[in-house]
Amino acid sequence: MQITEIKQVGKTNKYKIYVDDEFFATLLDEDIVKNHLKSGLETEEEKLRTICFEGQKRVALDGAMKLLGTYPKTEKELRRYLKEKGYTLDTIDYTCEKLKEYKFLDDSNFADMFIKANKGKKGKRLISFELKQKGVPEHIISLKLENLEEEPCLPLALKFMKGKPKDEKTKQKLYRFLASKGFGSEGIFIALRQIFKEDEF
Repeated sequence: MQITEIKQVGKTNKYKIYVDDEFFATLLDEDIVKNHLKSGLETEEEKLRTICFEGQKRVALDGAMKLLGTYPKTEKELRRYLKEKGYTLDTIDYTCEKLKEYKFLDDSNFADMFIKANKGKKGKRLISFELKQKGVPEHIISLKLENLEEEPCLPLALKFMKGKPKDEKTKQKLYRFLASKGFGSEGIFIALRQIFKEDEF
């Protein structure tokens, strides 16, 4: 295999390494100089993978810890982020395992925080769907939501109704709005009865 291009990323000290005209990894300038990497260099894949891993792992870990300290993420989201940053699979695996050891990366804890932040704003169905989209394993989602009481959607419904007329058209819009937030029909009907003061729907 041959290094076909080494391209600087903007005005940073990071460079994209291309092998056989395909993107391979992103490295710091010091690692490129230290390992005498240059365009046209013939190299073995295993050797280049080792160079990238050794050069990337500290930077990837530091960056990931800073990111998670500001924006909690699931393992799936973090893996996607690191891949987009140009880290190799070896580096990504290493970073995720280290972060799990340090308790910085925990899908179960993420699910707890997400549920706490969204209770009352979203129903169980939507919370479940969004957790799946974020990559939380289904067994964790089932465990977290199994005994979770559905929050009444009345506060959200009352907020929606501010300044709106209590007519049939608004009622239908309110139903669709609450359904889009993942609330079940039973809970929605309870809210509608309380707002519109009707016995049945």
